[in-house]
Amino acid sequence: MRGSFFAMALAIAMTLAFGMPAQAENYSYGQRLSCVVKTVKTYGAYGRVILKKVRVCG
Repeated sequence: MRGSFFAMALAIAMTLAFGMPAQAENYSYGQRLSCVVKTVKTYGAYGRVILKKVRVCG
């Protein structure tokens, strides 16, 4: 019974350990990253206009 509690505690600790770095990358020195969506105009192979939306974060 003690072994199952130890295994459960170890599984919870590993889940939290892998989950924290994923949340930490959203912030840069305590500030949120701001993202802007820009529309970029390019031309295709046959000269057609192609509009792409690009997200720039920084």
